[in-house]
Amino acid sequence: MGDKSPSAKELKQKDAELTEALLEAQFDLRQSRRGPVLVVISGNDFAGKAEAIYAFYERLDNRHLHTRAYALPEGIDRRMPRMWRYWRSLPPAGDVGFYLGSWYHQPLMKLARDQISEAAFRQEMDRINSFERLLASRGTAIVKLWLHLTPEHHKHTQLDLHERETVAMREWGDFSATDYERVRESARLMMECTSNTEAPWVRVESLDPRARDLRIAEILLEHIQRAGTTDEQAEPATTQWTQSQANRSAELDYSLSLDKAEYETLLEQYQNRLRELVRHPRFKRRSLLVVFEGTDAAGKGGAIRRITQCLDPRYLRVHGTSAPTEEERAHPYLWRFWKRIPGPGTVVIFDRSHYGRVLVERVEKLIPDACWQASYAEINDFETQLAESGTLVVKFWLAITEAEQLKRFEARDASPLKRYKLTEEDWRNRKQWDAYQLAMNDMIDHTSTAQAPWHLVPAEDKRYARVETLRILCKMLEEHLE
Repeated sequence: MGDKSPSAKELKQKDAELTEALLEAQFDLRQSRRGPVLVVISGNDFAGKAEAIYAFYERLDNRHLHTRAYALPEGIDRRMPRMWRYWRSLPPAGDVGFYLGSWYHQPLMKLARDQISEAAFRQEMDRINSFERLLASRGTAIVKLWLHLTPEHHKHTQLDLHERETVAMREWGDFSATDYERVRESARLMMECTSNTEAPWVRVESLDPRARDLRIAEILLEHIQRAGTTDEQAEPATTQWTQSQANRSAELDYSLSLDKAEYETLLEQYQNRLRELVRHPRFKRRSLLVVFEGTDAAGKGGAIRRITQCLDPRYLRVHGTSAPTEEERAHPYLWRFWKRIPGPGTVVIFDRSHYGRVLVERVEKLIPDACWQASYAEINDFETQLAESGTLVVKFWLAITEAEQLKRFEARDASPLKRYKLTEEDWRNRKQWDAYQLAMNDMIDHTSTAQAPWHLVPAEDKRYARVETLRILCKMLEEHLE
């Protein structure tokens, strides 16, 4: 005799036990400030994707649940990097996020409709794998569920849902049986490409809504408990690391300078040219991200002001990067920078930037070596996505000698108007001069790419450095707008 199906009473008891366990696990996760736990739900349109999520709003503490539902990108989303809207929506550590129409939906839809090749689809899956590995390495747990119906069950459920109200998530639209078979084929390839140890796909049979919801509850409970009890965030896998043998600072000509009259002439010339380029009709479909890093007291602020004073403030933002806030610490490292990237027709300047990961955090030993070593590839991928979506990334390192830095520190300390710029941290960082130079050389070697090269500017003479950054910026924009 076959196994006896559980009675309604037994199912109710199991539901109550799971709800209690989920609430306790959610509380522990919140207290631990680990996670978050992301639940990606995809599958057949009539398998109850939205209904399954609503069931958890009855089981869990709603204050720490987030639901993100995405249709195909429209408006600004179409003009930004594809992963931008997913990065911005990541919930903080300790919370649970449900995703309908996740980062998988758009490439899966395109493949199912023969709008992209299998090779292009595999490239998209590689990028998603990188995204999920990055999140997992920072403590995020990812649960990926495919709600499954057989073709026969799909037809039956489709007819049934047409006769009553439903909150069915119609990701696929009015697909025929043939269309759905193509979706299933595409989904099999998707799972083949993206099921891994950190985030495997789990197929959930969904003909019986109650059994479906209980199975999802069991899976979610396991992941929340695991995320809430892990002692520490997983470190990235050890990467092959090659230290730079270059000495970039020694290659610069610090004697370059401009007299006052030449400086004022060139400054006006390049500021006018920059203003014209940013007003160019083609720039409305592009954007500009300017990154400033450099030696302390090298004159980043002065160079930035010469850029901003000639641009329309309505389309310009300057973001100074300091130690992360509590909210920023509750998210993956790159989250706060994804939130600040420029939209079409705008300019964003980072005064210090995402490179703090491989500079100050490395030198001050705030993170393990494996983390900053892995960050070079993560940063390169971030900037590649920006470039592919039409953003020009221009990166400056302003350099001065150790003797010039001491001279500027002492001048600041003696000036009532500039003393506020000098802190104990500046003096402490000065003692780490050699370590910062080594970190800078490694950064240049590992992140100066064809799409986003570094520009090293000798800044011993402030006038020269200000004009040179403007000249390079104009040159890069002219090439970008060709």
